[in-house]
Amino acid sequence: MKLRGNGKRRAGADNQVLRRRLADAADDIAWHRTKLRAFTARCRALTAQAEIADGQRVLAEQLIQRQVIQLMERDARIAELERLVKAASDDTVEVPIPTAAQLAAA
Repeated sequence: MKLRGNGKRRAGADNQVLRRRLADAADDIAWHRTKLRAFTARCRALTAQAEIADGQRVLAEQLIQRQVIQLMERDARIAELERLVKAASDDTVEVPIPTAAQLAAA
């Protein structure tokens, strides 16, 4: 079978539609890949921020625990000092109880 013309074949209407759809699909895939890369980068950034925030939370909890221990030690020391002050005050000075002989002599 001999082709007419100068030997070049022209794509039929169906081939042109398929090629256009293929080009459109390739463009869509490229667009989605770009969006996926951006989304992946955002996820990585948010994960890094979450890790940093978690580290800061752990450090804050450790600081709170140290402060609680310090406050408990301070409260114990204050209670001891209050006990010593109470023991040294005039209200707690022991008064000797007079004996029967001392009462009879008086």
